[in-house]
Amino acid sequence: MSFTYHSKSEVVAPFGEYIPFKEGIIMKNVNITSKLQSKKMVAWISSHCNPNALNNRTGFVHDLARLIPIDMYGACGTKEHLPRGSSATALLQTYKFYIAFENSCCSEYITEKFWQALADYELVPIVVGASKTDYERVAPPYSFIFADDFDSVRDLARYIRKVATNTTLYNQYHHWRLMGETFLYKSVRVYPFSSTEGACALLNFLEENAWKGDQSLSMGIDPFGSEWLGSCGLCGKHDWMTAYRRHP
Repeated sequence: MSFTYHSKSEVVAPFGEYIPFKEGIIMKNVNITSKLQSKKMVAWISSHCNPNALNNRTGFVHDLARLIPIDMYGACGTKEHLPRGSSATALLQTYKFYIAFENSCCSEYITEKFWQALADYELVPIVVGASKTDYERVAPPYSFIFADDFDSVRDLARYIRKVATNTTLYNQYHHWRLMGETFLYKSVRVYPFSSTEGACALLNFLEENAWKGDQSLSMGIDPFGSEWLGSCGLCGKHDWMTAYRRHP
């Protein structure tokens, strides 16, 4: 059996989730005006700076930082380490955008980086990772900027500046908050980023399928197939994006 974030697993344990509101639910209050007035534009947090990594996230961010202001936190950055807990969240909420660059570009691999930007930091994620179709399937509508939509890093930077200075455009990226809410799942007991519901689903699955004498469990997802490791590859289709992919 498989217990992963992928939708084709027997038991699905996503890193996060978007759930539309039921009728009568009041939206979460987000002070968009203060974000637009803030001089802080883009934040990035990373502590894994392996120069031999297949996806050169650090190179991507540093190239983008030559064109727009980016505050880089963590071992890979130039800023001080973030404070812990709510102080870090409060600091990051003063930005407009957050870079959510996954360490691998694989089918449906959308991790806590993305969900935390939406749920906790209340920012607009700039994403590199899974396909755009994968993001659109699980994310709130019109909630993120997909880097590979642009013909160059300069075009991406130009668009980020445009959104940051245009009240109507920036508000569009938060309009989904009128319609639903995002959740970041953290349950270290069972799976690093999972919900209590995911843990219960696993136990229910085992009770129904695993404890039946000699009956063996089959795995519905091939770990080397197109849904898992076999799906991992280039982070984008444009030449400027694929240039950040190192050859193994």
